[in-house]
Amino acid sequence: MKKKNVTLYYGLIMATYSIGFVTLSAFSSLYLLDLGLSNGAVGILLAVAAMVSVLLQPSVGSIIDKNPKASTKQMLLVMSILIVIFGALLIFAPWNNMAVSATIYGINVMLLMLAQPFLNALGMDAINYGYPINFGLGRSMGSMGYALGSAAFGRISVMFGAKSVPVAFSIAFCVLCLLLYIYPVTREGKVEIHEKAQKKSENPFLFLAKYKRMAIMLIGVMLVYFSHVLINTFSLQIVTSKGGTSSDMGTASSIAAICELITMLLFPVYMKRIKLHKMLAISCVFFVLKTFLSYLVTNMFAFYLIQVTQMYGWGILYMGMVYYANDLVGEHDKARGQAFAGMSYTLASVLATLIGGNIIDFLGVDMMLIIGTVLAIIGTVIVWITIQDTTKTKVKEDSADVA
Repeated sequence: MKKKNVTLYYGLIMATYSIGFVTLSAFSSLYLLDLGLSNGAVGILLAVAAMVSVLLQPSVGSIIDKNPKASTKQMLLVMSILIVIFGALLIFAPWNNMAVSATIYGINVMLLMLAQPFLNALGMDAINYGYPINFGLGRSMGSMGYALGSAAFGRISVMFGAKSVPVAFSIAFCVLCLLLYIYPVTREGKVEIHEKAQKKSENPFLFLAKYKRMAIMLIGVMLVYFSHVLINTFSLQIVTSKGGTSSDMGTASSIAAICELITMLLFPVYMKRIKLHKMLAISCVFFVLKTFLSYLVTNMFAFYLIQVTQMYGWGILYMGMVYYANDLVGEHDKARGQAFAGMSYTLASVLATLIGGNIIDFLGVDMMLIIGTVLAIIGTVIVWITIQDTTKTKVKEDSADVA
């Protein structure tokens, strides 16, 4: 029986999640500052939420991999339902307590970030189970959702204020629950894992020991992505140092988003012509270039031009790592492979957000970009040394050796 093409389903899921991400994460400061939190407290709350998600991602991945009754789709549905429930509490709860509201909001941010790597795994499930899907097109719909959501909710928030934040993300995740429910990809085949191996699978350190080179490579990816987060998080400070304004910052972000969108659409074409590990290695060089050139340029026109590096930097790395983690690990480790890849991004985001601001305060924007460049170079070297050709290398699946 011919299986249904699920590209549109997956694309709508990614677009809806991205809209929810915009309202819940990008506008978090609007809501939390309105509650009465300070800027410092907001940063700490978001960092703690991200760190908790980092710690939980391998465990959730392990549950999916070793439990034949669990699936990526089901876990994402549970997370989405919880976000809706906690969002409703923020909207309708009778209390007027800043600490309680901030804690509930922080839990929702944690769930939001926890879901990220499993959205990638959801697309890989379709590929692994033989469903026709254009992963690049589906993922690009997520980028389009983010862009449209940012523009639309920016105006809505001005009209209705901070109280509109929980309303907006609750509606978005209600829609996501429906889309996940009707998503036609289901887990196929029985997952048979030796009892000894099943106990081992609960230990994330044994997973990393099994995939040693991938574990070291992820350290390199984390350092490369750290430089990316510095530019994204503190883009206003960078643009201001070049003589620009917040409007210029928005223009630069739009150019970068369009460039990475083009790459995501063309990624299947690239995959047919260039080996995956070579693309990932090259993408790291473009992260170095973007960070270093951001330091060198002295005006906004030049800053606009260097956004093109996003096309072969983040556009390739994001798409490539999803395939790399899926192709390299064994059948019983798919979800955890995506989880650990997602952890490297989340951990880099937490560290860059916490450290970058202090670097700017004490040493200035230029020094932040120099440090980011150095770390990106180190990360690139690590990736180049440890990256593997997935067409030739795959850890053998063994019932007694499943991490």
